[in-house]
Amino acid sequence: MYDSSTLVSRGGGNSNEISHADAMEAGRPVRSPATSTRSSTRTWTYVVTFLLVVVVMYATMPPSVHVQQLPANNLDVKPQRIVIHDDLPTVDISTHKPSSSQQGAKFDSIVKRDKGIIMCMHNDAVPMGLSLVRELRCLGNQELVQIYHCFPEEMSDENRALLLGADNRLEIVDVCTDLVERKVLTQEVAENFRNWWVKPLAMYHTDITEVMLLDIDDVFMHDPAVLRTTEGYQKTGTTFFYDRVLFSREFFNQDVNGTSYLKRMLNDFDYAKYRLEPRAHPSKGLRRSYAYRGMTSHEQDSSLVVIDKSRSGQAMAIMFWLITEERFRREFSYGDKETFWISFELAQQDYFFSPWGVGGISSSTNKDLENHSDTLCGSIVQYMPVENQPSNFLYVNGKAMLNPFPVAMDKLGTATHNVLFNTNPTHITPPQRRKPNGRTRSGWKGGYAMECLLLRRRMFYFGIRMGVLSALDQCFPFEGMV
Repeated sequence: MYDSSTLVSRGGGNSNEISHADAMEAGRPVRSPATSTRSSTRTWTYVVTFLLVVVVMYATMPPSVHVQQLPANNLDVKPQRIVIHDDLPTVDISTHKPSSSQQGAKFDSIVKRDKGIIMCMHNDAVPMGLSLVRELRCLGNQELVQIYHCFPEEMSDENRALLLGADNRLEIVDVCTDLVERKVLTQEVAENFRNWWVKPLAMYHTDITEVMLLDIDDVFMHDPAVLRTTEGYQKTGTTFFYDRVLFSREFFNQDVNGTSYLKRMLNDFDYAKYRLEPRAHPSKGLRRSYAYRGMTSHEQDSSLVVIDKSRSGQAMAIMFWLITEERFRREFSYGDKETFWISFELAQQDYFFSPWGVGGISSSTNKDLENHSDTLCGSIVQYMPVENQPSNFLYVNGKAMLNPFPVAMDKLGTATHNVLFNTNPTHITPPQRRKPNGRTRSGWKGGYAMECLLLRRRMFYFGIRMGVLSALDQCFPFEGMV
């Protein structure tokens, strides 16, 4: 493992700061020393002066965003001209089929729609999402990219202009407004898709035939379009990846009158409604799975989902039922994750899971290899889903590699190595078959949380970003999360 999986590391920490970092990792409360009264007074003087300058500048500025409706030349196109801040270019936007897809004036109209990528974003996610679009282009992918969101307020005019001005093969889709206007969903139901659940709704809605659904915090080593060349995809029109094996009596593994919810659903599902005949047994793949055998309540990692909708049979219709009806009756999934494979299983369509279990990439200071040399805690890693040939590292799912500092911007120069999250990884697990989480042959007796110390660091990061600084007052013990 050490020889084949070790990454080159050039990181280091200031030895004078190690005791502070170690104290935080050990769970001991660490607070910043109180500043002197003199220092505090000087700081407030600067702050007040700065605020006065900002107020004066703001009062004299013109409005930052102006939207002017221009005459429409036909009934299907409503051109708009959006002018954003003076230091950014003006972008012309055309809305085709109102509330459905929005394209820039320089949109490449000859881009094919048989293959493409969909991502789900809201305003706060745009910087990370657009960075993924640009990275995909650098990796050689020139497919159509559809950015999905739910209702207009999730995507500001400024962010629309930013996205559409940055890529001429990108369009923006307000799926909730479109389905409400077409009376496919009510406003009340549509409001429930302003979260993870917009992902399967986007899969159902998109007009792209061969779809890759990507999370915006995926970090790719290769163009993911290579997945369409694999045997599993060519045989079934799908590629799914496994999640961590985490046992609990929740979601599809919850007990319903003495049997699992999954088995109850498979037995009670209204197959006739979709012109299907009930099967005597589930698919062979499902019968062998950890999910069916009651060994996990998390089966699929939905950070990358690849589906050829032309070969999906009734799976899309059943997916729509799962996300608009069944999930409100009983929670079958932690977020959207399990929707995809369950839809294909109920539709009696073949589907393909990677032969490899989920992998991990290390955090820099959590002493994984010292405490338990045969396990690793960190962000999710997925490998190319192929056997009998080298299986390349495909991508990491974890924004910790993109947002390294859970501290205020003015403290970046003083941050200790313990807040570096996963930006300086040293080890990665090799491709291996799926196995239960938290097993080790070492003498380690501690527990293993879902994402171990990375999860705790994310809590710190989110707390600071949201201004909830009380999140720094404790180290979030993970007892019971094994």
